[in-house]
Amino acid sequence: MNAPLIDIQGLTRHFEGHGYALNGVNLRLNAGSTLGLIGRNGAGKTTLIRSILGLSVADAGSIKVFGEDARTLSASAKQRIGYVPQQASLPGGYSISCMLELYLHWQPKWDQAYALQLMDRLQLVGNPRIGNLSVGQQQALALVLALAHRPELLMLDEPVAALDPIARRTVASILAGQQAETGMSILFSTHILSDLERLASHVALLEKGNLRFVREVDSIKDEIELWRSPTGSNLDAVPDFSGLLRRIVDPSQALLVDLAQGASRETVETQLGASLEAQRLTLEDFVVESLK
Repeated sequence: MNAPLIDIQGLTRHFEGHGYALNGVNLRLNAGSTLGLIGRNGAGKTTLIRSILGLSVADAGSIKVFGEDARTLSASAKQRIGYVPQQASLPGGYSISCMLELYLHWQPKWDQAYALQLMDRLQLVGNPRIGNLSVGQQQALALVLALAHRPELLMLDEPVAALDPIARRTVASILAGQQAETGMSILFSTHILSDLERLASHVALLEKGNLRFVREVDSIKDEIELWRSPTGSNLDAVPDFSGLLRRIVDPSQALLVDLAQGASRETVETQLGASLEAQRLTLEDFVVESLK
């Protein structure tokens, strides 16, 4: 079995006065996978991405990227990674062509023809100064710079939040095409559920610094259910059981369960003395219910 591109063990990051941004996180990303990070604001998504890139130093635990310690990544390993932060911090006084020229000399595998093709698809026309671009256009340019050297690993932190729906669809198409062509692996955080649906092969849920759930998207649709009591029975009376993921109380009581972990509706119904109504979930339903 091939080693994962990213291997995180026991990652802990504590900020004084703010608690744990990450608390003993274990996570792997295998070659060719696309992992979508979800969680509320402050859940630890950005800290996790920055830690993988060596931009935030953990208090405990380890991170391996391409088999190397993330804190001391070699130059050759860094050149295999593409990264787009939440807010593109590109030099406003540079023109677009100047940035492309810089990357042409900096990245050994830079593909100028592909960069121009991406710019055309994302409607980055002309050669204005970066400071004159809209926030969405700057984000689109950051994506071009991250993709045109054909990275093996692409890290995206809310990369399309500033883009309009048409541009987001274009980005999803670009990423899917490049992944199919090169086998690129992707780790991205997002609040936009449609992007999660289009791109992710796996989903990881962070909650207050804790990794609560990692799952293949297809198995979420097949094996996760929401159980409700149509009679209004008190589900708090049901003791914890194998496969129980979350108790939900708003707007009504329900149990979020994982059939693959042994959740048995018949057993719970016997304990409750009432029938339960089972609902299979879409990926969007799962995310919403998980974050309540």
